[in-house]
Amino acid sequence: MFTLETTEIARAIENAKALHPKVRMIRFGEYSVSGSTGNAYTVHCYRDNGQKVVDCSCPTRDGIACKHGVAAVSLHIAIAARKRAH
Repeated sequence: MFTLETTEIARAIENAKALHPKVRMIRFGEYSVSGSTGNAYTVHCYRDNGQKVVDCSCPTRDGIACKHGVAAVSLHIAIAARKRAH
């Protein structure tokens, strides 16, 4: 789990770009993301006490941005922007 405001995500973004993971929306805020070994990880994007939180089921340590979370949050932000526009 990591928060977008406090986490350095540049490395995770580069890893996600190299991996090109497939992200599938289960429902708004919940996503399934393919891992590099074919595993699927569940990512939740939500707000907690005003902070934007990304929680991934992969084994990455808490507080460190993972490539799955970054991939899912990019879709989450795009969907949220589309919802606001309508």
